[in-house]
Amino acid sequence: MKKETVKTILKNIPVYIMLAMLLAFAVFFIVLPKKEFSENENRMLAKFPELSIKKISNGEFQSEFENFLSDQFPLRDNLLSVSVRASRLGGKKEINDVIYIRDEKDRLRLLDVYKKPENKEKFANTVNTFSGKLNNANVVVMLVPTAVNHYEEELPKLYKMQERPLEKDTLNYFEGQFSNVSYVMGISETLSLGKATCDSMYYRTDHHWTMQGAYKGYCCLAPYLYIPVKEKTYDDFQTVSEDFYGTTWSKVCDTAVSPDSIEIYENPEWAGNITVTYEDTKEITDSPYNKEYLNKKDKYSMYLNNQHSLIHIENPNADLERTDDSEHSSLVIIKDSYANSLVPLLIDQYETIWVFDPRYYKGSISSWINEHKEVEDVLILYNLGTMDDDRGIGAIY
Repeated sequence: MKKETVKTILKNIPVYIMLAMLLAFAVFFIVLPKKEFSENENRMLAKFPELSIKKISNGEFQSEFENFLSDQFPLRDNLLSVSVRASRLGGKKEINDVIYIRDEKDRLRLLDVYKKPENKEKFANTVNTFSGKLNNANVVVMLVPTAVNHYEEELPKLYKMQERPLEKDTLNYFEGQFSNVSYVMGISETLSLGKATCDSMYYRTDHHWTMQGAYKGYCCLAPYLYIPVKEKTYDDFQTVSEDFYGTTWSKVCDTAVSPDSIEIYENPEWAGNITVTYEDTKEITDSPYNKEYLNKKDKYSMYLNNQHSLIHIENPNADLERTDDSEHSSLVIIKDSYANSLVPLLIDQYETIWVFDPRYYKGSISSWINEHKEVEDVLILYNLGTMDDDRGIGAIY
């Protein structure tokens, strides 16, 4: 072999190695089984797009193929974790729309960025239209601030100096926007007071409020439903898991963040006495919790057994004491997933609770309520992080 040929080969060895690695990776990607569902992110993953001339010409195929590559990339979560840790070592405090802070116990806490709401007027108009269609019901709207509002003072200094949307401005906007509807006030203040008495109002790895946070929300809500607050202590809440990593953590997969604990409120008198019917699956239980989810990544779905279009809860032994002269015994809740951990706190005070998730319920909820004349109270509960783009709220009437 000529001396020049050997030199050329030796010179190009790094290129050959790189090509071999790319070829091996391509083969590995092709033969590796493709996942349909990401347990870590709790969502369906993109499939290989349908190939057609129309899709290629309008760019739809390229966009879908990019999503497919992103979702099915080998070791995706591991590579994301490495990238995030490198970014943190470089001093970044916000990664993938997640803000890192240290909480009151000096633990790493993850906060979802609050984005500027675009549909506030639409939300208010939808609620007003819905209320106007009801023949007779006490309608209450509860909008829950998220963790980034709760930990406003703990945000990184540079982040606090930036011009950004504030949840308190959104909460204030809705004052006076609703017609013939009660608007729950003071939630932020009540949750803030809870910092001194409770371990946490929000999960450190998830976008939801904790059971303790939901209880503080219940305390704010009760006067608007004319029900007395049923006092709860730490002994009334039971820890059922200490290894929960939620949806916010899934955006960064950072193993430096310790897991959350999950609590429940469970009245011993419920067993054999209450009936929880999931109308879409016809499953019937005597608990608002499906503890099988505690063995999965998506542990928050334990509350109300994940998402259902309509849930019917009956408690014939409910305490119907009211702060006014009414004897309201039936409640309709129209909600997002924030309500899932609050519903159990209302079971002791209503004989009948109907829980609608308008993302999945296809009928007219206002018509349903008018047909069920026994319904006296209606609660609309959403969190500020998702109410702006929730695809179900527009269908409530």
